[in-house]
Amino acid sequence: MAYGYATHVVILDDDGRVTEVHAAHDSGKVVNPIAIQGQIEGGVLMGMGYALTERFDLKDCVQQVKFGTLGLFRAPDIPYINAIYVEKDELLDVGYGAKGIGEIATIPTAPAVQNAYRALTGELQTELRLKHTYYSREK
Repeated sequence: MAYGYATHVVILDDDGRVTEVHAAHDSGKVVNPIAIQGQIEGGVLMGMGYALTERFDLKDCVQQVKFGTLGLFRAPDIPYINAIYVEKDELLDVGYGAKGIGEIATIPTAPAVQNAYRALTGELQTELRLKHTYYSREK
């Protein structure tokens, strides 16, 4: 069994807009750099959406939003994403030393966004979608 590890750091500008995300992942030996880059970038954007913009309201188990109103990030709003691959000299003796990437690319982003806003405003927000952000309607 092999466990991957990850940590993300989110950088905000003075207005509270996410300008950079640094995503470090220990996924073992990187077998396909293009695939892991895409997985990390996609995971970061999913985590940002979860933290900042997306809504999926339900009423009696029926969705109340349509695709255009979900709050998905648009291309001009995507920050610089720096994917950092942590590889060790000593590899695991399974799967060419690869651990994989998968869902772990999404998990650290929302807490990193929350911590960035806490550092900016001093307010600890404990519910997602975060309020009082550059991206929120509740500014």
